[in-house]
Amino acid sequence: MNLLSSASIFSFYTLISRLLGYFRDLLIAKMLGAGLVSDAFFIAFKLPNLFRRLFAEGSMNSAFIPIISGISQNFGKSKADEFFSKIFSGLLVILLFLTLIVEIFMPILINLIAPGFSSNPNKYKLTIDLSRLTFPFVLFICLTSLGGAFLNTIGKFASMALTPIILNITIILSLLILSNNDNQIYISKNICAAISIAGVLQLIWITYNLRLNKINLKVKLFNLSFFQRQKKETKKFLILLVPAVIGNGAYQINLLIDMILASTLPDGSISYLYYADRINQLPLGVLGIAISTALLPILSKQIKKQQKESANHSVTNAIKYGIIFSIPSFFGIVLLSEDIVSLLFFRGEFDSLDVNYTANALVALGFGLPAFIIIKILVVPFFANEDTQTPIKVSLFSMLINLVLNLILIKNFQHVGLAIATSVAAWVNASVLLSILILRKKYIFDKSIYKIIVKVLVSSFIMSLVVLKTMAININSSSIGILNSENLILVLTIFFGCVTYFICMYMLGFKEFKIKLWGGIK
Repeated sequence: MNLLSSASIFSFYTLISRLLGYFRDLLIAKMLGAGLVSDAFFIAFKLPNLFRRLFAEGSMNSAFIPIISGISQNFGKSKADEFFSKIFSGLLVILLFLTLIVEIFMPILINLIAPGFSSNPNKYKLTIDLSRLTFPFVLFICLTSLGGAFLNTIGKFASMALTPIILNITIILSLLILSNNDNQIYISKNICAAISIAGVLQLIWITYNLRLNKINLKVKLFNLSFFQRQKKETKKFLILLVPAVIGNGAYQINLLIDMILASTLPDGSISYLYYADRINQLPLGVLGIAISTALLPILSKQIKKQQKESANHSVTNAIKYGIIFSIPSFFGIVLLSEDIVSLLFFRGEFDSLDVNYTANALVALGFGLPAFIIIKILVVPFFANEDTQTPIKVSLFSMLINLVLNLILIKNFQHVGLAIATSVAAWVNASVLLSILILRKKYIFDKSIYKIIVKVLVSSFIMSLVVLKTMAININSSSIGILNSENLILVLTIFFGCVTYFICMYMLGFKEFKIKLWGGIK
């Protein structure tokens, strides 16, 4: 399967998962709103999600796939199956032990990640109870991700891509079943139980696909001779896993720091940050990942062939596309933040005040959106040059910046200050990465980027005028019938804004709105 086909599969299932995820969050907002119970739930949900994003998703792929591919090529399928079984068995033992320890000492862990909750006994106890229900998900999703990584090596991409959909559908079904129940604590406990059940279903699904593809998985927990074989590959796996965890988890760790500090703020603060991040993740996930995914194999090939000029051209074009799509997205978030939040969440227990607080956090995170996307592009040249250490060091530095700014801004700006700190830290991260690439002569900055920035800013400004005018005309009109629907107005406004932007860019001389995945970015 070629790059275009695999990317299309992932994009399709990611889009489906995101849409289901927004519907899930819509139901959660409707039934839990933004307050004591929702804050407790999102901490309980954040905990396994943090482990999932740190150890399961990109980290597992980055560490496991190169090794298993080499074993398959050099020693054959049987040795690859044996190594997979070894890692799976070892991981199972570690995760069982981790789950047991965390379940026992959950109160201590909650004190660490939500220190502000201890002043409210009811909120503190509820968070502990909910977290104990969700944490087993970590065990199942890590094993699922390992199995999915193996399937990816043989071109079976759809299997793993479907697992987030299983999670969202399970949670949605649990919410729909409880739709007539108004006991928020009961609802939150059932959602948390559904999360762990979804983990079981995901693991069953991946195991089924492993057997379907004739991958011989043998779980041996305490067979020492089994684990003593292939020490070299196991050590290499662990060495690769550590930098992958840190590199992939910088943004999530920054958000965790925000959550920790938000726990000291009034009820609802954690919920506002969660909902804002969920909206910000759509352009970040789709644009950033799509561009970096297209760039990595191309750039790696060009560097190995010592095609320096072509490699530089590919990075330049990737940066341009990041700018072209991220800056207007930021403008749109600033102009339509309240309308977007209202469309998604303004119902049930989620009131107008919650909309306002969430929208403010969304604008603050939106400020960092171009940086978040550019970071995903700029780390690619480092990985293509087999340099995993530099992005890690820069990520750690950005975490420090985020923490310092959090402590400075939280007093006057509360949860919005935390979001501002995250965005500023992202801009520092992106700037440092670009500076290092230029100083080490791994990338020669192309001044044509400045021209693109000017064109994008002009087009975004004109787009903003159209957006404001469209919103004003439609909202103030009482004679357009069905267009009085605020939701429809918002959708039409976004559509007209996008059309205006691309027309302006075309008229300003940028006529290449496509990324050629096969053979270079063009």
